[in-house]
Amino acid sequence: MVKKIHIIRTRYPHWGAHSGINQFVKFIDQSHYQVAVQSASDGDDDFPIKNSAVRGGIRRLVQRRGMSWYKLSDLTAEIKALGQCLRHGVDLVHYLDGEHSAQYLPRLLKRAGKRRVKSVASFHQPADMLDSLVIKDVISELDQVILVSPEQADYFEPILGHERIRIILHGIDTDYFKPGERPGGERKFKCITVGHYLRDFKAVREVAEKLIDNRDIEFHVVTSSATGLEGMANVIVHKNVDDATLLKLYQESDALFLPLLSATANNALLEGIACGLPVISTSLPSVKAYLPGSEAILIRDNDPEGLEEAVLYLFHNPEEAARMAGRARRRAEELSWQNIAPQYEAIYSQLTNEN
Repeated sequence: MVKKIHIIRTRYPHWGAHSGINQFVKFIDQSHYQVAVQSASDGDDDFPIKNSAVRGGIRRLVQRRGMSWYKLSDLTAEIKALGQCLRHGVDLVHYLDGEHSAQYLPRLLKRAGKRRVKSVASFHQPADMLDSLVIKDVISELDQVILVSPEQADYFEPILGHERIRIILHGIDTDYFKPGERPGGERKFKCITVGHYLRDFKAVREVAEKLIDNRDIEFHVVTSSATGLEGMANVIVHKNVDDATLLKLYQESDALFLPLLSATANNALLEGIACGLPVISTSLPSVKAYLPGSEAILIRDNDPEGLEEAVLYLFHNPEEAARMAGRARRRAEELSWQNIAPQYEAIYSQLTNEN
């Protein structure tokens, strides 16, 4: 029997057509699961009432318990999802962004009677941020929580116990993000940094300043946010790039340079290794979960001297950089969505067969 899965996801404008956790849906077995995806803007745009005073009052009401990222579009998504559950025999609701969008519906579903719709939520934020983003008694209403990093588990286990927690590492589209032909001839050694959230741009700047006299090393930063790097001679900032340009920038780079302030899963990390880039990043438990081998050089506390030494090591040792690149691509293939999607199917099957 085909199971009906209703997915609610937050629509992030900076995600491309091949990026983000929602990509796994493309690889779900359609012969067993009928999947409907409902996207909600990261704001109030989807809310049908346009009066600003009314919007403000309702926004304060829905955020009063502490879910600061829960917007009126999330409320609209939950109301629409409830309608789908009532009218179309949905078997399971999966919130892809639990910090944003899971507040009212899980409790309603829990009290829906003998044959009820199961609820699942994925959470993406570091554990030390969650108290300001989630409501623990809402989490307790969920049938399953999916985490993208093992270190998140300590936050959820006291609420749910071990049995209702699953860790599924973030995947990557390895058919789209893949190594390309590197330009031949004399060229600069290019370090690429992508994104803005929880990036340590202060560390990037310090390393760029240390290497500013080395005319053979160049830093490329892909972000539409302010970085403090603007105007530096050896830094090129790329804003508002499309998917094809982003892929080309990865493929023309020599290393992924990604100092982080914190992390769980990271799209840029996965995109970079899928494109065959050796990684220079921060020594964090979550990063080690994704890069457990020798595909990366991980620096504790983003020490600028350590980061500088890592860049110079790859610059001066192209053969070792190439070996690391190969290992990075192989790790990305292990994390391809083709390998990750069945783990979601296993959760869907287990929960829906309990009805």
